[in-house]
Amino acid sequence: MSANALAETAKPDSRIWLIAIPAGIGLVLSLIAYLTPHGAVAHSWGAVLVVVATALLLVASLLIALAEMPHWFVVLLEVLIILDIVGTGGAAYFLETYILLAFMVIALIGWIFHLASASSRTSGS
Repeated sequence: MSANALAETAKPDSRIWLIAIPAGIGLVLSLIAYLTPHGAVAHSWGAVLVVVATALLLVASLLIALAEMPHWFVVLLEVLIILDIVGTGGAAYFLETYILLAFMVIALIGWIFHLASASSRTSGS
């Protein structure tokens, strides 16, 4: 890897909002599930994990959407985002929070669109 490749910066991408919006909604839904008294997952450690994971997903997607960062850092965030989407989707399935699972599927579709737009930008230059 050359020094020039490390110095490249990635410009913000508008398709990342297909990840950020479901992540924000998922954060609200997971907070509601955690804080609802007498709920199925109220105050459980699994719900705390989902709250933290959706918050990190929201932060990572907002960083990609709004900030200009080195290319290697964007790639790192993209890998962490897919791991977060899959992990949060699995946790939502096991916690029986199917609406959150649906939003993670939407985020996965947004991640695929984001990668497709990123590859078309790099192959066109």
